[in-house]
Amino acid sequence: MKKLYRFLIVAALICSSFVAKAQNDGITFTLLPQMPYANYLNPGIRMPYKGVFGIGVSNINFSIFNSSVKYDNIFGTDSSGEEVIDAAKLVNSLEPHDNFINTNFSFEILNLGFRVKKLFFNIDWRTKMNAEFQYSRDFVGFFVFGNGHYLGENACDFNVGIDATVYTEIGLGIQYDINKHLTVGVHPKLIGGIANASINNEKTKIYTDASTYAISADFNLDIKLASVLKTDVSRISDISTVFEDADFQDMFSLTENYGFGIDFGASYVFNKHFGISAGVYDLGYIKWSDTKEKHNNTEGLEINDALFNSFSDLSEFKLDYSTMMNTVVDAVWGDDSLHVGSDYKTNLKTRVMLQGYAELFPALRLTAIGQMYYVRGEMRPAVTLAYSGSFLNFLNLTVSYTQSKYSGSSIGAGVGIHMGPLNLYAVTDNIMIATKIAAPTVELATAYNAANIRFGVVLSIGKCQTPKKLFAEDEEDKKADASQIDVKTPDDDLDAIYNEEIE
Repeated sequence: MKKLYRFLIVAALICSSFVAKAQNDGITFTLLPQMPYANYLNPGIRMPYKGVFGIGVSNINFSIFNSSVKYDNIFGTDSSGEEVIDAAKLVNSLEPHDNFINTNFSFEILNLGFRVKKLFFNIDWRTKMNAEFQYSRDFVGFFVFGNGHYLGENACDFNVGIDATVYTEIGLGIQYDINKHLTVGVHPKLIGGIANASINNEKTKIYTDASTYAISADFNLDIKLASVLKTDVSRISDISTVFEDADFQDMFSLTENYGFGIDFGASYVFNKHFGISAGVYDLGYIKWSDTKEKHNNTEGLEINDALFNSFSDLSEFKLDYSTMMNTVVDAVWGDDSLHVGSDYKTNLKTRVMLQGYAELFPALRLTAIGQMYYVRGEMRPAVTLAYSGSFLNFLNLTVSYTQSKYSGSSIGAGVGIHMGPLNLYAVTDNIMIATKIAAPTVELATAYNAANIRFGVVLSIGKCQTPKKLFAEDEEDKKADASQIDVKTPDDDLDAIYNEEIE
């Protein structure tokens, strides 16, 4: 088990370039004016096309987030002025408890949408992976300083948590235009869980007696594992060998680990210049079956009478540092045996969004977005201000600024090319990461809190139906009314729009 702990600490310190804030996987791509993804996070935002089709490469996303490990806090200088790794500086720069390393990856296998008058239907099939690694400052400090740094009442909060999930979802979106002002939508999803690992080591404390230097601990360990693999693994160390003598014909159980999710929302367009929307994304759960688990909950565990008798032992290197670490880790974690567990549920990373925009003309659209992410039992806010515009009827640009409580501030940018039915796009919520592409790996990994990239190629059917076109009839109706010509109702106008090709 000490190998697992070593892996966790290495991951926390040097792998932050491959991780992301799982619930903050970007919103910039929904702001490109002619791209058919405006309703990706809110099915109540009106789809501007008669149809959409994407397969394989239509929507690929990879995001990164690193809450606390910063490049400037990793290095220091020695007495000769040479740059060296400063472990103490790094530990002291961390938050006491709320440090995160997270990852998010999504891949759209199929996206098929079509309009039937006032209704728009969307069928999609996606694969997603998200993981969250949470750790305390003392978890890192214990490996850097040893237990001598935590004496008496200054207990070491040896806490770490992992929540990693891989799953697929098949959704059916249904959108309805009540009139040309108001659109509502719902997107229920059937979820198939592929794998989940949940490790909760919260409320674990390691004590070192200030007089005798004896080590004791209170610990609370909870491990849950589940997957579609049908295996008889009884130890964590055996997981890496499950494929060696596997019978692949009877290895997977596709009827287990199911769940349900739903997105829903509404949008209201006041006129051709202003609109608002509100929605909820990823409200749901996955139920995991055929699980493995491990639980340890002990108070006052005596780990060792004393591994050193005075601080002079430390200064003279009379302590076997690795033995002390291994003894504590083995005592707190215990062996790596797993037992058959009961069913359990994990929640999706739910977010609530409120959005408003003002479009003066196609090349100038301003948008404000407020979001709340519900993660680990806490609501986490983020605010985005964005500019987007359409040029020459084929070029789409967007620039955004996002401020989040946990990911800090970032500047995003995106470009889209709309050529008839063909739409190509690439966006990022942190364009500044591009300035570090040529930097050393460690600097690239830790220069910024967050970064993401999303790109794809998707086909659209019909010409883009902009709010400007939808409300053009209002001005015509006023002129007709002044001339005492029979005026069409708003619903008649909307029905006519559905049956024509619109620039």
